[in-house]
Amino acid sequence: MLILFFNATLSMMNIRDFIFINKAKNVNKIRILDILGFESNTFITQSPENIKNISESIDRENEEILLEKQLISYEENPLIINNDDDINIIENAPTETFEPLNVTSKIKNIWIDIEKRRKWVVPTILMMSTSVLIATATSVFINNKNTSEEINILYDSITTNSNNLINDIPEIIDISTDVFYSKYDVSNASANLQIIESTLMEYDRNLINREDYADNNELNENLSNLFILIDDLDDLITYRILRSEILIYNDLFIIDENIDIDLLSSQLSEISAKSKRNFENLPVITEFKNHILLLEETLISAEDLHGRLIAALRNNEFELAKSLVLAITMNKDIESSNFEKSLLQFNNNKTNLYNSISKLP
Repeated sequence: MLILFFNATLSMMNIRDFIFINKAKNVNKIRILDILGFESNTFITQSPENIKNISESIDRENEEILLEKQLISYEENPLIINNDDDINIIENAPTETFEPLNVTSKIKNIWIDIEKRRKWVVPTILMMSTSVLIATATSVFINNKNTSEEINILYDSITTNSNNLINDIPEIIDISTDVFYSKYDVSNASANLQIIESTLMEYDRNLINREDYADNNELNENLSNLFILIDDLDDLITYRILRSEILIYNDLFIIDENIDIDLLSSQLSEISAKSKRNFENLPVITEFKNHILLLEETLISAEDLHGRLIAALRNNEFELAKSLVLAITMNKDIESSNFEKSLLQFNNNKTNLYNSISKLP
């Protein structure tokens, strides 16, 4: 019991007091315990076992104190201690000795890293993020601006081309309504109409992307009138091409005694058949309604006159045949005169329609 009490007392005392007590005699030890506040009527035995335990405890405490001083000295001046001393310290030191020091060192390193991050890592990340955002926003803005400029250039180009082509429409009207028919001029006019129509269709398709003009009633009306005008001109060109092969006799009627009646009959039959076929394919145009009606009657009359002419030639009635040729020619002339009037009316109407169309924005 006394030994246990003494061991407990040793754990509460300073190592220097313990060394002093250990060197003192029994009487002096009791007095020292009395000074330290313990009861003095305690008997302390100095058995070999107790002395051995006390000595081992003191040696262990001395080793720990020495190790702690060497570690402190190494941290302050790491270059002074050689490698052999380090190895001896590490080999002789208990494992528990390093645990608090390692934890403290790790905490210290973590704290230093956090401070470094706070000082330069975080600001650097913020600056880099801000730079990336600014660069991205600038790139998007520039791309959108370039795209917008390209679209505006495209719209301007389409508008300019459309207006330039629209300026050619009066010339096409004149060519299409000219009494003198030229296949070359009419073919060129038809090709130009196709170009104008395709350009205007492109212009019309892009209006949906132009907010200022998407719902412009005046512009929509202008475009509608342009398409009507182009369609009518295209129909007129088709009309003229088909009509140019209706009742075309050229120098067929040369009546004399040497005429080949069978050949003439075959040629007249072919002309009638071709004329009927073209008549059936004529497009409907408002200004040519009267002409179509007259042309239908002309074809019926021409077919009758053709038959009477062949009959007169077969009967050698050459004077009657010449009169019939004159009637056939007059029948064609009446149709041609009506056609020319229709052309003039068409020219006036389409010119007025063109003049009502304003320039495309």
